[in-house]
Amino acid sequence: MAEPAAPITVLLFAGLREAAGRDRITLEAEGATDASALWARCCALVPGLGPADGSRESLRVARNREVVGWDAAVGPGDEVAFLPPVSGGGEGSDPEARSVHVGPEPIDVARLAASLPTRAVGARVTFVGIVRDPDEGRPVPFLDYEAYREMAEAECRRLAASACARFGAVAIAVHHRTGRVLAGEPSVAVVAVAAHRTAAFEACAHVIEALKAEAPIWKRTGAPAGP
Repeated sequence: MAEPAAPITVLLFAGLREAAGRDRITLEAEGATDASALWARCCALVPGLGPADGSRESLRVARNREVVGWDAAVGPGDEVAFLPPVSGGGEGSDPEARSVHVGPEPIDVARLAASLPTRAVGARVTFVGIVRDPDEGRPVPFLDYEAYREMAEAECRRLAASACARFGAVAIAVHHRTGRVLAGEPSVAVVAVAAHRTAAFEACAHVIEALKAEAPIWKRTGAPAGP
């Protein structure tokens, strides 16, 4: 007897996760299908997502962590994410990831912290990662960071939401630099706020460790200047 086909895993982030009340949907593979038909199945299964023909206008699709079109084929074992807009902080955005940004702009820690709520907050923990020079005795004048920005921001939002749920934080903000970052400059910052300090510390630590391991962001060490 043939083994059953591997299911299709659908990941939901931010407002979609809130609307669905879950962060994923597992669907049996039912022959040839595409992302559009898969979205229609999800909407039929979870009414909170809205009508399939009117709720996808602002969404993007990622299949196995790569952005694809709505006509992209989806098959057994695929992981599909329907991504809401990731620019953010405005009213109606994900309250658990108030500010997430991956880009070349310098990190403004005060602005990042100011993007988070203060209601019911008794602790704020900030982590700032700095380009270290030297590193294990080797000169590091700069690091060059490259990112799959859309997926990296979506991943940061997922990690922030997961950390809030796991540790009881109120909200988390993340900013990761791309491009060239000189020695001594911040390359990443994570700010977590919570009712109590333990939750803020644990959530902040979890996000930075998971971000380093899971977000599609890569770094290359710069060569020291010649004589």
